[in-house]
Amino acid sequence: MALPSDEGLRRRKDSLSDEFDSELDDNEMKAIVNDIEQDKIHDETPDTRWIRFKNHLKDWGETATIHGIPHMAQAHTVIAIVVWSIIMIISAVGFVYMFYSILASYLAFNVVVNLNTGLDSEPFPSITFCNTNPYKLSKMTQVPELNALLTVYQASADGSLR
Repeated sequence: MALPSDEGLRRRKDSLSDEFDSELDDNEMKAIVNDIEQDKIHDETPDTRWIRFKNHLKDWGETATIHGIPHMAQAHTVIAIVVWSIIMIISAVGFVYMFYSILASYLAFNVVVNLNTGLDSEPFPSITFCNTNPYKLSKMTQVPELNALLTVYQASADGSLR
């Protein structure tokens, strides 16, 4: 890497040095200001309409709230810009398709109504009664301990247990 030549560069005093800035004479200060202005002139690019438009577009893109646009504005390569553009186009086409299909379905005014008047003969359902008690009372009363327990339960349910 080539180092810039020292031509045109002035040795400037460190702001933290013990020497006072007031020691600089007016000619040296004017020369420093002139150097800074010359550097600024060389750094400026020509201000054409296309460059202004491009700068405004980039500023807008970096602050946009649509998620893909800031990525495109901050991309450094053409490939990244193309990829983000394709993603944005696919997303926009998907949105338009879904919006159109839902809107068309809504505006079709399809109404589904099923009326059951009850005038038709319906088949009679088969009815099953299920005994969920796995124990038979007749078998429980034959065992003396279970019979005593059933008597206590019956007395507590009647309120006669005291």
